[in-house]
Amino acid sequence: IHPEYLKEGKNLVGRLYAIGVPAILNLALPSLLISALNGILAVYSQSYVVVLGIYYKLQTFIYLTANGIVQGMRPIIGFNYGAGEHKRVRKIYEITLIMCAVIMLIGTGICLAIPEQLIGLFSSNPETIRLGGQALTRISHHILGALEGLGKGGSSLIISLCRNVIVILPAAYLLSHLGGGVFVWHAFWITEVISAAVSLVVYRRAVRR
Repeated sequence: IHPEYLKEGKNLVGRLYAIGVPAILNLALPSLLISALNGILAVYSQSYVVVLGIYYKLQTFIYLTANGIVQGMRPIIGFNYGAGEHKRVRKIYEITLIMCAVIMLIGTGICLAIPEQLIGLFSSNPETIRLGGQALTRISHHILGALEGLGKGGSSLIISLCRNVIVILPAAYLLSHLGGGVFVWHAFWITEVISAAVSLVVYRRAVRR
């Protein structure tokens, strides 16, 4: 350990923060999203707020499973990308995408098949179960995170911003004024469709660079 070995430290720290800061924001944005949606839904009924909380509890079971696969993928992709094994990087990404898609499809199928029963696991209130069943049905009509593993934290943040702020919040606000709280749930699948298109463009540009 000697100061002369730290000459490249500033550049290295800058690169670390370029990846780390977007990753931190990616974790913080869902909390911002839930707070904003609670504010929109509370105007119509507290039951909508309860349903939103239950939905995020349910999706945790699905997303944590998929996210575990993604978290395991990131270092493997990073190592292979650094070693110049670009074909292997693409293969790992494709396999991970398929695995996550299968998990999401299974979770979506369950939510569409027994929405009210799932809500009933968390509440015995008939109104909450009814509204929750409607919410799951609408939200489930929308069915990864390789960019951070490639050192493209900024690109990953763009996708996260689209999903958690830029698209869903304006959509939820406008839909709530058009059809009340029940229309807010449509903002989820609309956001996923738009974010998927943005993700494809951003991913291709990031990989080309």
